[in-house]
Amino acid sequence: MTFRPFLVLLALVPAGTAMAASDVVPKAGVALTGAIKFPREQRMTLETGAQDAGKLKVRMGFDGKCTGGGLQEAWASTILADQSVRVQGGRFSADLTGTARNLGGVRGRTGEFKWTLSGRFLAADAATATVTGSAVIKKNGRVFSRCKIAGPTSVRLAVR
Repeated sequence: MTFRPFLVLLALVPAGTAMAASDVVPKAGVALTGAIKFPREQRMTLETGAQDAGKLKVRMGFDGKCTGGGLQEAWASTILADQSVRVQGGRFSADLTGTARNLGGVRGRTGEFKWTLSGRFLAADAATATVTGSAVIKKNGRVFSRCKIAGPTSVRLAVR
């Protein structure tokens, strides 16, 4: 009877060390690219820092349905996010924003994008992520359309 709790604890110790060993450290100074699985695939890039591989610069895509202003859909690719993302234990998660000027080639049209990004590194040079988001489309500074990504969308990124 006294050995049973000890055996349970002994069985849990290797599982804890195995989880810690699976933390992946990203490779420094590389760009991981992939296509977000929207109805119209859009490119995405994660760039790791040259000195700090745990700091990511993100370029995101967007494809969402819109309401108002006569726009049915808005899409854009590789919009630079205003914030950087931190990797902790091989995982990353952040709320990001970005702006695209002259959206769709229309002078004075601006897209203000918000994304929620979460994911993990599968290897030092490969990652997977989930993206959700919304956008406000403005013409000459006035809001005329609001857009939203239909649902959480996935992306696989790798060094190409």
